[in-house]
Formats: sequence, structure tokens, C-alpha cells
Amino acid sequence: MTVVEKLETWFRAQIGIKEAGENKVKFNTDYYGSPVQGSQYPWCCAFIWDGFFQTGLSSKFCDGAKTAYCPYVMEWAKAHNAFVKGNYKRGDLLLYDWNGDGVADHIGFCTYWSGEYAYAIEGNVDDQVAEVTRWPMSILGAYRPDYGDEEIPENDPDKGDGDAPTALPVLSKGDYGGAVLSAQILLIDKWGFSCGPDGADGDLGPNTEAAIKSFQSHYGLNPVDGVVGPITWKKLIN
Repeated sequence: MTVVEKLETWFRAQIGIKEAGENKVKFNTDYYGSPVQGSQYPWCCAFIWDGFFQTGLSSKFCDGAKTAYCPYVMEWAKAHNAFVKGNYKRGDLLLYDWNGDGVADHIGFCTYWSGEYAYAIEGNVDDQVAEVTRWPMSILGAYRPDYGDEEIPENDPDKGDGDAPTALPVLSKGDYGGAVLSAQILLIDKWGFSCGPDGADGDLGPNTEAAIKSFQSHYGLNPVDGVVGPITWKKLIN
């Protein structure tokens, strides 16, 4: 597993997690050391920081700096020749400007760049973690961490200050939630398999099960059982 794969696995496993109150969410608790709540605690950047921390990769994020402030990330990237604009790729930390003032308002982990639009996993999207489509008009640029191309052994105790990454759950017919939604988005938008008329609805019903089986069969994954286990997750993500 590479550094980027390890991070994406963790970020993807958080999809669907919601606030318990205004900005009251576990990523803020990890960042501040205790539960916080209120408008002064936006958490999109704390979510990104937490991903690097929990996977033991804090040194890859602004050289280990602790920040929950998007403009700081942008300025750090520019100062360290790590800011890119266009031609984004998986693992870039996309920075967004909602009001056109050139100041970074939001951040997300890029999972795919089509050449025309990006997919990104982000915190604080309608009060939850979600994978979304972003168009270049809203993207200021991206911080591209120096990931290298090293392989990271699973559960290596010498790899940093966080916990091992959260494993993606095995999904089967009848399951419901954020992980199912993530798999459906990948099937539909990245690989072109239909999950039926309801699309990505977070419900692994018969249409989604059929899409998984078609995907497994098309790419030679065994068994063709409609279950999203480690092998199917790996192909969906990569």
C-alpha cells in the first residue's frame, strides 16, 4: 500500500460521518483534544489534518504543522514550492475559493482528476464527510505533498504518531450508509456501471448488487458475488 492509498483508504472510510451538533464532530475532537461546538470551529481542514495524523503520516502535511486553517495550508504550499494549479492528481489537497477573493475557504483530498473536473473527499460538506465533484472554476489550486512512491507496511508501529488506518468495511446486499454510497459513486462516476434508477442512494439493494457483480466479472475479480471486499475495493479505488 502506498502513502496515497493509505490516506485515501482512511478518508474514504469516514464518508457519511455527520456532526452531532454545530461543528461537533470527532475530527475536531481529535484536533482540539476535547469536544468543541459552535460556528468558530469549521472542520474541513481539521478533517484533512486528522487523516494524516491517524495514518501516522503527519510529517507529510505541512511538515507536521498542526493547522485547521485553509489559508495557512495554501500559503505554506506556495512558500515550499508545493502549490500546483491545474493537472491535478490523486492525493492533491484541493483548495477552493467560494467568493472569488483569492482566499482559500475549503479543502479536500483529491481522489480523481478527469482533466475537466475532480472528485474529492471533504469534511464539512452539508455537515458531513462526502465525496463530491468539483469544477476548476472553484479551485484555487492544490497543495501537493511530497508523498514519494514508498510502500507503507500495514500496522507498522514505527510509522508515526497515529493509529492504523480504518479498514474499509465489507459490503453486501442489505447494507446501507456512507461506505455503500462511496462504492456506488465509484461504480457510477468512475467506472460507468449503473446502480439502477435510484443511483447513488447509500442502499446496497439488488440493482447495486448486480452492478458490483458486473464490475467484478468485467475486471476478472473472483469471486463474482456482489460483495465489496478488499479486492473489489482496491479495484474500485485504483
